[in-house]
Amino acid sequence: MAKQYEFVPYLLNARERQLTRAGQLIHLQPKAFDVLLYLLEHAGNLVGKQEVLDAVWKDRFVTENSLTVCIRQIRIALEDNVDAPQYIETIPVSGYRFIAEVTSLDSDAVTAAKEQEAVSRGQGRSVTSIRLMIVVTLIAALVLALAYFTYDEFATQPAQDELLVQASKSVEEAVEIERWERSIAVLPFVNMSEDPGNEYFSDGLSEEILNLLARIPKLKVIGRTSSFAFKDKNEDLRMIGQTLGVETLLEGSVRKSGDRVRITAQLIDVSNGAQMWSESYDRTMTDIFAVQDDVAAAIIDALQIHVSANPTRGRPTENPEAYALFLKARVAANAFDWRDAEALLSKAIELDPYFAEAYEMLSFVYWIIPGETSVIESQRLMSETAAKAIALDPDLVLAQTYYHQANPDPYMRLRTIEAFERAARERPDDPRILEGFTFLLTEFGYLQEAVTYAERYVELDPLSELANYHWPLTLYAVGRTKDAVAALEFANQSDWDPHFVRRAIEGVNLVENRDETAIAHLESWLKQHDYPDPTWFRELVTGARDPATGQAYLDRRIPEIVAAMAEVDEFDWHNGLTSLYLYFGYLDRYYELVLATEPVDTTWHPAGAHLWRSAIFRRLGSTAHPKYLEFAELMGIIHIWDQRGPPDFCEKVGGEWVCE
Repeated sequence: MAKQYEFVPYLLNARERQLTRAGQLIHLQPKAFDVLLYLLEHAGNLVGKQEVLDAVWKDRFVTENSLTVCIRQIRIALEDNVDAPQYIETIPVSGYRFIAEVTSLDSDAVTAAKEQEAVSRGQGRSVTSIRLMIVVTLIAALVLALAYFTYDEFATQPAQDELLVQASKSVEEAVEIERWERSIAVLPFVNMSEDPGNEYFSDGLSEEILNLLARIPKLKVIGRTSSFAFKDKNEDLRMIGQTLGVETLLEGSVRKSGDRVRITAQLIDVSNGAQMWSESYDRTMTDIFAVQDDVAAAIIDALQIHVSANPTRGRPTENPEAYALFLKARVAANAFDWRDAEALLSKAIELDPYFAEAYEMLSFVYWIIPGETSVIESQRLMSETAAKAIALDPDLVLAQTYYHQANPDPYMRLRTIEAFERAARERPDDPRILEGFTFLLTEFGYLQEAVTYAERYVELDPLSELANYHWPLTLYAVGRTKDAVAALEFANQSDWDPHFVRRAIEGVNLVENRDETAIAHLESWLKQHDYPDPTWFRELVTGARDPATGQAYLDRRIPEIVAAMAEVDEFDWHNGLTSLYLYFGYLDRYYELVLATEPVDTTWHPAGAHLWRSAIFRRLGSTAHPKYLEFAELMGIIHIWDQRGPPDFCEKVGGEWVCE
């Protein structure tokens, strides 16, 4: 018979699958609920990890990481401390024990007693009515809780424990729940205006519609990078659909003249090239947001997608000129013209000081351009503009992630990953969120989760260079070397700038003894960007390969190479070339150089990229190195493990972290 389990102040109802505290519903993902239920059923007893895996996942194969994620979720929901537990005790290596006092109740009897009490009071309500009132009350409580969080998060600087309650669900379960039923790619609309300068508007409108469609549950919407790869190319629509892995395409045209806009759109079935829907809209600029809503509603209807409510664009600004500047800034940002984007957004904000999305995009711009200005100044500007965006519109999830990335406090990295978890829960198909969260999960050691997000990222944006960098790197981090090397094909053919992700790709090539691939690619890039004498990288790799003299060779040559670079590039190249000590196994020197940069946990620091590399290349012994934990503590990562749960390769033994 179904049971209720009471462990003060919590009550778990197994039949209703609800966990409550003082009558307030606490959200748990299905698998986390099942794990908690199993622990309660065996309260006071040690339950082995494999025992729980067999009971909860049954015949499905999963790793212990899935159980670890669930335990972390339960601890967060119960506000339990891993170091001084009140509810769940971890028995190192063996498993877990539920240590609080548990009272088992007959849920049927409890429910019947409550219903009889209601009847005896003569309230005249049916059992169904009572249950309906309970549901309505719970919904109202959740709405109030959300409103409180929105205010408390940004108006009163919440306590750390309050932030932890917002931690999100398991990535594995999120992806299971959010698998798509239909798929679409939005191709860039053609500018049919007499003025070629209006192309920003057709591109911007296409991206606006794409972002709106991406909010439709069960609909896979290909990211902008991949969809816009076919701009100005007269390709067969069926070939485009097959390349992007979608069943439908949305294409159209825009003709803008003064304040008047004519938009034509059509939905194409990739399988046969047939038109599924088409419509033309003649509107003024003040109606442009309503057009986006109309297109989204028509797509939902044509694809027969069942939604509780159609997504709406809303009106981000009442100023058409400010909106035009916003779209121009987006085009500039997509073209990596960050200073132009900054100027356009600043002008848009001058015209409309309440334009929250303009502040949000400006915050992102400040995140990207610290190399062109003071890092401290960029961090300050990013924090300020994100805070303004949130104050104007608390629902801007990207602004929330930007704020926590830039707000200097001792828990900034913990709050950042929590903000990305919330964002991923609310916008699971946004490539920008997937990219950021994948990087953070890798950097902090949650590698299995990172693989899941990286896979979703590359599915949604299959032609994105960044997605196709993260995918092989996360595969490599979890030991799927064969898959990682196969996935490297796209990255090795790319001519993208060799920033920290690019250098990690070269690292995989070097560690796997694919020297010629790494050398050829970097030499090609150096030639394209007019660097003198691109042969130095071959000499560097050859010299570093000798285990007897390689470290001394790098000690001598790297400073010489960096000194020959333009002054503006010196720091970037020195930071990047330091990773060669890792790739060739000179770990003592690697950590000596990294720690010499004095990493801190309250400001942006280039050492973050080295922490990320250390996790990816842990097969070289980087995370087992004694200096790794010192490095992680300086960067505030150990605090994340204490609160969020252990990374894939570390365990707390006797109160101390041990990594392998």
